[in-house]
Amino acid sequence: MIYTFLFPVFLCLFSGFLFLGIHLYKGWRSPRVFFPRTVEVWREKFLRHSTRRLMYERFERWCLIVGGTPEGYLILSMTGGIAGFISGILLGNMIVSLSLFLLFLLLPTLILYARYTVQMNKKISSFCRFVELFARYYNSRKNIVLTFREMIEECPKELLPDLLLLNNSLSDGGNSVAAVEQFAQRLDHPWAFDFATYISSGLEGETEDIQSPLNRLTNEMFVQQDEKHERDSEIYSIWISLLIVIAICICLIPYNQGLLQDSYRLYFYTPDGQAILAIAATVWTFSILLAFIWGRRYR
Repeated sequence: MIYTFLFPVFLCLFSGFLFLGIHLYKGWRSPRVFFPRTVEVWREKFLRHSTRRLMYERFERWCLIVGGTPEGYLILSMTGGIAGFISGILLGNMIVSLSLFLLFLLLPTLILYARYTVQMNKKISSFCRFVELFARYYNSRKNIVLTFREMIEECPKELLPDLLLLNNSLSDGGNSVAAVEQFAQRLDHPWAFDFATYISSGLEGETEDIQSPLNRLTNEMFVQQDEKHERDSEIYSIWISLLIVIAICICLIPYNQGLLQDSYRLYFYTPDGQAILAIAATVWTFSILLAFIWGRRYR
């Protein structure tokens, strides 16, 4: 009988901690007049170690593409993890506590990286048209800085913010080569680094005319993109098969309930059943997200 009352309590506590995490995250993203000194000190101590600094920079790059801040996702992860752990403790099941803690602790990071993967996939897919557009404008202008400036109107929307940032850096009179290298680092793809190498050689005067290297790079990119489309068709067929299997499993739930009349009570009102459900939900969620990330990443 006690589990009948604990289940609504679990839902209320979980919802409360979830909305608290979302509220803290939105509050963290809102503009401030001053930055808390305590958090600034914590950040300085955290970034002193090289490994932690590398992790923070990686999160910062993901947030730069997707939106938000590393600190905001940290608060959301910790709030979710604590809420999941306390919910399991209230149910009196340590396995449920650890499973929910691990699930809600890592879930915001996995969702962040999945969104980052989708955004970067769109950027790299548009990079072929970007280089082709640059080569066409450069063929008539023969001026790299002018070409970047005039191709803004036809630039793919996925790469327009990066192009505007590059043009601003080139117009400020700073190091043009460094600006192009930063453009390639934001895309973080071999095509972008090859493109930056050709542009840098043209800016430094090592190559008078970079039209031929650009045309060669464009042809290589379109060939590799055709191969990627073939791989994507295979991945889509695997996803369809996976969805069919999931649909069959869902349809078998009522059938299982008909065979085992006591299965609902065993799963939701016994410690072993709750542990099995918690572990299954954790494994299922991680499997779906990791499969999605693996399928969407641009190779």
